[in-house]
Amino acid sequence: KVPKPDDVLLVGLSEAIPSCAVTLRFRCDIEGVGVDPENPPLVWEAWDGYAWSACEVDRDGTGGLNRDGDVVLHVPKSHTVSVIQQQRAGWLRARVLKPEPDQPTYSASPIIKGLSAFTIGGTAEAVNAELVENELLGVSEGVPGQRFPLKHRPVVPGGAANILEVSGIEGWQEWKQAQHFVDSTADDRHFVLDAVSGEVQLGPGVREPDGAFRNYGAVPSKGSRVRLRSYLIGGGQKGNVARNTITVLKSSIPYVSRVQNRRAAEGGVDGEDIEAAKVRGPIVLRTRDRAVTMEDYEHLAREAAPEVARVRCVTAGDGADAGGVRILVVPAAGSNDGRLRFEQLVPAEETLQRIARRLEDSRVIGTRVLVEPPVYRGVTVVAKLRPRATANPSRLQAEALDALFHYFHPIIGGPDRTGWPFGRPVHVGEVYSVLQGLRGTELVEDARLFGADPVTGQRGQAVQRLVIEPHALVYSYEHQVLVEGT
Repeated sequence: KVPKPDDVLLVGLSEAIPSCAVTLRFRCDIEGVGVDPENPPLVWEAWDGYAWSACEVDRDGTGGLNRDGDVVLHVPKSHTVSVIQQQRAGWLRARVLKPEPDQPTYSASPIIKGLSAFTIGGTAEAVNAELVENELLGVSEGVPGQRFPLKHRPVVPGGAANILEVSGIEGWQEWKQAQHFVDSTADDRHFVLDAVSGEVQLGPGVREPDGAFRNYGAVPSKGSRVRLRSYLIGGGQKGNVARNTITVLKSSIPYVSRVQNRRAAEGGVDGEDIEAAKVRGPIVLRTRDRAVTMEDYEHLAREAAPEVARVRCVTAGDGADAGGVRILVVPAAGSNDGRLRFEQLVPAEETLQRIARRLEDSRVIGTRVLVEPPVYRGVTVVAKLRPRATANPSRLQAEALDALFHYFHPIIGGPDRTGWPFGRPVHVGEVYSVLQGLRGTELVEDARLFGADPVTGQRGQAVQRLVIEPHALVYSYEHQVLVEGT
């Protein structure tokens, strides 16, 4: 029987293996002919009790189930034991896909003579942070508005809840972290933590217009000891490292021989600088949790997901969404040399939902809000350079590629190096300017600009000007630079 799209091979394991790497060792005959062994029309999936979730294929040594070899899968954390066809197991399956254009498919069914399975590793989340516990901050003076500096900074926001503890007759009392003291009363045990400066602030006392004195938050009694139960330090944009760069354990762990990050780290954001605070301040004073203007939407979206790199609000356009707004979200994707994989620019679904929930509570009634990634327009440059007599051609080629990947970059690119502006077209003259500005370039003999599909890389015709829509950003798919002498 010739396999058809959606035909499946079911593999039942004795137990579920959530977040594990599993090796499926096959013994096969070379019968499933017709497929490209490097690109078989197969997808591996795991059953989570409700639906089939895709597994990441680390490697496939069977050429599409056509020869003896191993298939190594990374199983999602939702994998669970279920009953299928009266058999209780942790279920995996290989499903035949409809082939893409020009992709060969099966002309005969694979024949599997044997199969065994065993786990070889697991996937865990890692955070670029160090845990500090039970740090004594000082002794209360019994007055409002006290501040206690931490010994370490900056503090990583968004982790486990920070709990302040104050000593009392009945032992340590818990104080809860708040965003501000506006709604705090004199009985509320609240504190504010400035993550950038690393400072714990207690509620202030304010003289009201009628002369009364009001405390915004409780005041620890004089002589009480103040400590922070735990907090995380570290983080920042430098933690957004590329894939396969975390390979060393700080301390040995039994039965763990090696580690690596299969995906690029993301979400690290540096603390707010003075210029950014000057921009944010008036917005905060104006909005007070209501989204009216585009700037309001952008501010509230950043407040909901401070780990993202960029947020842009644009009108939703025509059709069913006319009159609404689109919130375009760019994740903080890390790269060592300016090069990005397209999947790094797709924000996590949890992030999009978190922003959507925040804006749902703040939007003007009747306004439809769409939260999504921007459209990315692929850019490919093909150029030819003449090096200076003193220049190393190979080094110039590498510098030229780096310059192009950095300039046409959605997060760190553009003329101001703060990310390519939304909707800004690309001119071939910019390519000449970037390449001619390199120290080793004598002359840019030729430069051609192409639009490219950001996923497949399929290139269009050479153009002088590449149009970028208001809801779009550029993405460097691939660049080719020829330097005389290389």
